[in-house]
Amino acid sequence: MTFSVRSTVRALFQTAVEQAKGEGLLPAVPESIPIERPKRPEHGDYATNTALALAKVAGKPPRALAEIIVERLLAAGGEDLSEVSVAGPGFINVRLSDAFWQRRLLDILAAEGRWGRGEPRQSPRVLVEYLSANPTGPLHFAHGRHAAVGDSLTRLLRFAGYDVLREYYVNDSGNQVAMLALSVWARYMEAARGEDWTGVIVPEVAFPENGYRGDYIRDLGRELLEREAGRFVGADPPADMEPIKQFAIGRCMDMIRGTLARFDVSFDVWQSERALHDSGEVSSTLAVLEQAGFIDRRDNAVWLKTTVLWGDDKDRVVIKSDGLPTYLLADIAYHRKKIERGFDELCDIWGADHHGHVPRMQAALKALGHDPNRLSVLLIQMVSLLRDGKPVAMGKREGEFVTLDEVIDEIGRDATRFFYLMRRHDTPLEFDLELAKRQSMDNPVYYAQYAHARCASLLRRASELEAPRLPPSAELFGRLSLPEEIALLRRLSDFPDFVEDAAAAREPHRLVSFLGEIAGEFQSTYTRLQKVHGDSVLPQERQRVGNWRATWDWQKTAARLHWVEAIRQVIETALGLLGVSAPTVMKRIGGEGEDAA
Repeated sequence: MTFSVRSTVRALFQTAVEQAKGEGLLPAVPESIPIERPKRPEHGDYATNTALALAKVAGKPPRALAEIIVERLLAAGGEDLSEVSVAGPGFINVRLSDAFWQRRLLDILAAEGRWGRGEPRQSPRVLVEYLSANPTGPLHFAHGRHAAVGDSLTRLLRFAGYDVLREYYVNDSGNQVAMLALSVWARYMEAARGEDWTGVIVPEVAFPENGYRGDYIRDLGRELLEREAGRFVGADPPADMEPIKQFAIGRCMDMIRGTLARFDVSFDVWQSERALHDSGEVSSTLAVLEQAGFIDRRDNAVWLKTTVLWGDDKDRVVIKSDGLPTYLLADIAYHRKKIERGFDELCDIWGADHHGHVPRMQAALKALGHDPNRLSVLLIQMVSLLRDGKPVAMGKREGEFVTLDEVIDEIGRDATRFFYLMRRHDTPLEFDLELAKRQSMDNPVYYAQYAHARCASLLRRASELEAPRLPPSAELFGRLSLPEEIALLRRLSDFPDFVEDAAAAREPHRLVSFLGEIAGEFQSTYTRLQKVHGDSVLPQERQRVGNWRATWDWQKTAARLHWVEAIRQVIETALGLLGVSAPTVMKRIGGEGEDAA
């Protein structure tokens, strides 16, 4: 089982409380003791309000009960505790010993890069459906945030032990793909007018008013002409637009898949909306809703009684007056099928403009006899593209936009993914291209990767200097006694609890904050060791004089090299959960060549 500092502290409290109950000082023991981080670090590592919660049933003042628990806690904790105190009306604060944190380094190294990975969970089974951009063109810049959040969330959930499936819902039915086909046909006709058709007059056709514009539609029109020649030439669109529609959808999905491959995003299932219609899922869902009494037929249309289900301002159409189902009905059928496939939680990632759709879908699940809370939705706020703080024009000609491919081309996959995750998903994000390219400490992705590269560089330099690599042991790690060294051990040790909390909150952006903090602490400690403590990780060139090998403290160096390796491993893991690489060589900040140790 993955080690958890929080669970270890909770177990100590549980032992102390159970002992107090055994002595007749408490009538009951709570099922779980709340453990939290104090708001102020000087108050300790962990705190609990257990004494306040149990004071009434114990018939004792909270502080008196806290003192009883503390006495038994000290006996149970032994050398793991350095300080236990009662604060305020009865809060118990705990500070863990340096020896406790030093021993955690043994656990981290033994995990061999898997530190923080959770045990496999039987439930909940989670289906994360995200991005699901309409197959009507290439992915644009805003789609990138959906892709980055969804992919990193699934990586995080899987690492935390959840059973997760990644799904893309292909909206290949309805008005939008019909308009795509019509737009491509119009460009096909435009391309055909430029060809030499002996004895054939190619009519000029008007481009649809609400058609899809942009150079990619012209490209598709020309490609269709090359493939089909004059098959679809005419004054009016063909009676059967299906071949053009399938061609256009297929080519747009090729573009989308190609971009996602570059972005290191993949899906387990590509669910077709059209397949739901063809299989009868949509019509059967309507029948179930009607049998449950939530369908009303009036005004030549079919309505879902959302006013009854969740107090909507009006009922919603599910079958239009022309007999065609709405997107809402297909989406209800899709979510019904998700539950029938055995998923406990349906985690959808939508744009913030779909906020009104959330209660409707939850109401629909309720109408189908399911707990509406099985659907959780992350709403992604808008992202603004900047260059040196100034907005980037989203296209000079009508129908053009900045594609995700263009952003990746300019700043690379790592920076693109990292920057999309720098803010919580429901917070507007400003994405500055120039900052993302900058190789300096104010670029957060460069800063995090640089910390990893520096760790790798230190380990390489140690090999070059033939530094002894002593086996890890609690005694050896007792040499890591500086406050800065212990602080980093504390942060590394907390990583399993951090992963569990970030996964439970469905907030992969926390990894960006974690990386910024651990990279900052490591860079600061590395500098302080030399400039403040005069005690570098490895002997510097000025120190390698005379009989320096005989006088250098290789025990401490060996301990620190294990410490550096643990830092490197955890940074690499956190970067990987973001889908960002962990380089081992980078240019020195403000200089050229490999970073020196």
